[in-house]
Amino acid sequence: MTKKRKAARPADPMEIARRRALERIRDQDPARWGLCADALALPAYSDVDRRSDLVGRATRARRQDVFDLLHGRGKLKQEALTAVRRLQDDIAALHRSPGGIGDLAPRVDRSRDPQGVSDARLRAGGRIEAALTLAGTSSARLIAALCEPDVVLGRSVDWRAVVLRETGEHLPDAQGAILRVACENLAGAYARLDKARRP
Repeated sequence: MTKKRKAARPADPMEIARRRALERIRDQDPARWGLCADALALPAYSDVDRRSDLVGRATRARRQDVFDLLHGRGKLKQEALTAVRRLQDDIAALHRSPGGIGDLAPRVDRSRDPQGVSDARLRAGGRIEAALTLAGTSSARLIAALCEPDVVLGRSVDWRAVVLRETGEHLPDAQGAILRVACENLAGAYARLDKARRP
């Protein structure tokens, strides 16, 4: 003989409302958001470098830029890529506000009152200026035009259009070569700065 199942008791409406309110609160916590695996699987994100934790959840994603592209094709040395990443880190430190949220003022007026500027941001600005000065005027303008919008605004730019605007070069192979030389000049500038700091 089969046992009769007990009829499921209807859920308490107050309990349902309480559970849904807790879910909404959890969804509003940025620490729990993570990365959307479904969105990262779309073709528009094929150039995004993903890092996963031990469980397999995506924990970090970074869109590859022109410097990754050149390095991946063997046209940009590791030292040059490291120099560009170092410059990008300093640009990020310079434009970061004390609260961790981007500040628009440094892009608008670099001569503003330094009372709200931290020592770390001042040191980052000094390192940027020293490296770009040693890299040379044309290399500095080209690399700054490519790095600043990506780091500060979070928007990648059409690197070929930037090279064309900054140098006047139309040929695609020559554009890549000009950018590679600019990155190597930046690597040389950082090497000189590091050598000067040694006792």
